Amino acid sequence: MTLKIGLVGCGRWGMNHLKTLAELKKTGQISSIHACDIKPSKSDDVRYLADTFHTNWQDMVMENNLDIVAIVTPVDTHCNLAISLLDYCDTLFIEKPIGISAAEAATIIAKVQELGGRLLVGHILRFHKAVKQANAAIAQGEIGELQRIEFNRLTTRRPPDNPNIFEAMAIHGIDTACYLFGELEPSRISLDGVILNSHNYPTNAKILLEFPGMKEATIKVGWNGKAEDRGIHFYGSRGKIDIETGLVPKLIISTEHGARKEKSHQAELPLAGEWQFLIDMLLTNSRDTIYPQPGSIIRSVKWVELAKQQIETLTSEIDKRIE
Repeated sequence: MTLKIGLVGCGRWGMNHLKTLAELKKTGQISSIHACDIKPSKSDDVRYLADTFHTNWQDMVMENNLDIVAIVTPVDTHCNLAISLLDYCDTLFIEKPIGISAAEAATIIAKVQELGGRLLVGHILRFHKAVKQANAAIAQGEIGELQRIEFNRLTTRRPPDNPNIFEAMAIHGIDTACYLFGELEPSRISLDGVILNSHNYPTNAKILLEFPGMKEATIKVGWNGKAEDRGIHFYGSRGKIDIETGLVPKLIISTEHGARKEKSHQAELPLAGEWQFLIDMLLTNSRDTIYPQPGSIIRSVKWVELAKQQIETLTSEIDKRIE
């Protein structure tokens, strides 16, 4: 069986999805790729990657019997799009975050479950080789009990229009921290070093997540950085692990016995790993029909939502001082 794949949203990250799908098509698992974007000019960008291009998703799904549809659009469109698309295709790949609130996340998940469908949400670092290696080393007790995580995602790129650093970057840190702590639920969130643009949109922030058992994660994210920083540092009771999640992944484990550098060559890029996971889920009739688990998906959105509420309080106080 070969699959027909649809994709809604051909922006910067949507194009990465299309390039990944075009490579997977060469393996014989995908028969056709169908792209959609509200901008007609995108047809030129996708013509060598997609078999068809549409300016509305309704035409795309009506003209093609799709097996999987990916939603790579602004987050505030995810919920309505997902609920509508599920009437035509019961297997979705939704980029993170799944929605703008825990309520939206729960609504989408409930409909997928009701239809007996499948869902993958794009928490891409779960598929990164260095993160998986670090998780395995922690599980084996190489650095003792994991106590603290430092997550950095700073980029030299300029922020997009109407940026939201929490939905774009911080959610990666929140999900990674919860995942490496064994899917642990945080108990408290606080913000520091928040930078707002002229329209009061957050472009940089430092987030502290506190967890039960005196565990914590510091998440530092932002645009307009002086250099790219994609480092994650895991501190345990008997050592630490440093990883780099850039194009050339790195992993160093340091204990009382010294430091050793692990090979972390990625046989496939994380986005390709996500797509292969969903394709396998569909083709093998896997019992696992939603990934990550529903509770993990909702948890990440919930804590992003709480961070945004703190920002709204901050901007409200700034506005009052200006008045």
